Amino acid sequence: MAIFEILSGLGGVAVLDVLAAKVFERFYRNERRPEAVHFTTTEDGWTLALHQYDPPAGVARKRPVICCHGLSGNHHGFDLTARTSLARFLAAAGHPTFLLDLRCAGLSDKGRVLGGKAIAWKLSDHYRFDAPAAIRKVLELTGADRLHWIGHSMGGMIAYAFLQTPLADQISRCVILASPAKFDAMRPLHRFGFLLKAIPAVPLRTFTQSTAPLFESVKFLQKMSGNLNLLPGHAALSAVNCQDQTPSALLRDFTRFIDAGHFVGDDGADLVAGLDRVRTPMLFMVGAADELAANGSIQAAYEACGAAEKDLVLLGTRHGQRTEYGHLTILLGGNVYEEVFPRITAWLAKG
Repeated sequence: MAIFEILSGLGGVAVLDVLAAKVFERFYRNERRPEAVHFTTTEDGWTLALHQYDPPAGVARKRPVICCHGLSGNHHGFDLTARTSLARFLAAAGHPTFLLDLRCAGLSDKGRVLGGKAIAWKLSDHYRFDAPAAIRKVLELTGADRLHWIGHSMGGMIAYAFLQTPLADQISRCVILASPAKFDAMRPLHRFGFLLKAIPAVPLRTFTQSTAPLFESVKFLQKMSGNLNLLPGHAALSAVNCQDQTPSALLRDFTRFIDAGHFVGDDGADLVAGLDRVRTPMLFMVGAADELAANGSIQAAYEACGAAEKDLVLLGTRHGQRTEYGHLTILLGGNVYEEVFPRITAWLAKG
């Protein structure tokens, strides 16, 4: 009887969690829209969404840009509010900008627990299938010969991998935002790895949506989510819109990186050491207070990178910025229009 009562209680909590998520999703929904949404299909059959932002009339057009979100993210992180829209900042500078939703994120194909497109892919599926499909589609839409890639967190890790392949020939310049190469900071999470074998996906989106108002004031949630020093209301907006489905299989893939201590391929290849082969100009940026990518993690990628033109920018009060930058602050912080985005467009303007 006690087991039944416990299960009933957990079921009740789950129902309330879902109901709260629906309420706050309506209240904090991001209503910003791009000029167009395009779809492309990967070689393994997944349909991906690309959200297009065009330069204003009269602005000279430059190379197109693809912005790729990180683990559990989606395109909203690049266009959440008027004060935090990297997409519109890039477009205003003349870059036709495309926000990529990786498989299962945003408007892209959703995975299934059973059947066809199963929720059971690895990070390698993103850089072997998703990235090539997105790059091919943007070059087709724009008629450009090459484009720029901007990756946040896992979106930068995807670039670490494909820039070691012939696909790099289609990338003019690359910007890496808070993308770890070493995983020492994640080691405490490894103790929960056994849970990932029991469930197909982690309901992170439901949790962040159902607790969205708490992200405005609870420092622990702000620190854990990387939402440090956001403008009032933006942390709740981020919690509702910027999180997406998180497959357990992909998280299990990250446990391999934690075991190895750094980014490795499915075949065991050292993808950090392999960065020595990269020749694409690379800008690495990370918040000094980033719990995941700072403290030597992104620096390892910068040092390994073989590009003749590369730069590493640390963001925080010790480095001249007004506030500390966490994992998401680099995209959503209150001062990104003055302290982050201009550095990105200046770097892209060189090529």
